Amino acid sequence: LCIDLMFVNKIPFFVSISRNIKFVTASVLSNCKEASLVKSLTDIYGIYHKRGFRIQNILGNSEFECTRGTVASILNSELNICGEDEHVPDIERCIRTVKERTRCTYTVAPFDYFPPKMITEMVFLNIFWLNAFPNKLGVSQTLSPRTIITGLGIDYTKHCRVEYGQYVQTHEKHDNSMATCTVGALALRPTGNLQGGHYYFYSLMTGLRLHRTHWTELPMPAEVKDHVHALARRANANRRLTFTN
Repeated sequence: LCIDLMFVNKIPFFVSISRNIKFVTASVLSNCKEASLVKSLTDIYGIYHKRGFRIQNILGNSEFECTRGTVASILNSELNICGEDEHVPDIERCIRTVKERTRCTYTVAPFDYFPPKMITEMVFLNIFWLNAFPNKLGVSQTLSPRTIITGLGIDYTKHCRVEYGQYVQTHEKHDNSMATCTVGALALRPTGNLQGGHYYFYSLMTGLRLHRTHWTELPMPAEVKDHVHALARRANANRRLTFTN
């Protein structure tokens, strides 16, 4: 397993890729301290362990030295730290691919800058589709990394129903009261669950992520773009997409 940290608009991501299966994972870190790194490693270990895989070696740079004890005692793996001027090529190439795809999504979306929650979901969206297709350098030319690790496949009619940034009105639970029946939101990504048809949305009312099954796609009103920019300013978000190491 190859691991590294990636920063997108100052948001830290813990990124990993398995050298042979080519399954990519990413999680947002609250900080870069030992406890956060160990939690991410433990979560990744659980994903592989559930399907019967054992992580023998974990490859990273010196910032992961603090996790050596946990890797040896709990994960029963060997941590290999590269030298000061060295890099782990698998994870460096993976992060570069994620950056390129994220830039494409950022450019196509109809907004000038985004709230942090939309940036994180943009990264998760591109990793979701990276795992959805067989990797040319992977162990299988017919099974995708996602299918090998999770046992789940992709269905166009279920997972490609709405594009990132599409304006929708999500259908909310309601009764006979005067409470609103729909909420204006922006499509983020499919959840990828077994039954499909479930998507994550960014609520324009609360700025939180919604998980909904039913929605109605509509043309985007002009004030939606201004409202998204206002939410980005409120969160002190960057006006452009910035990647750092």
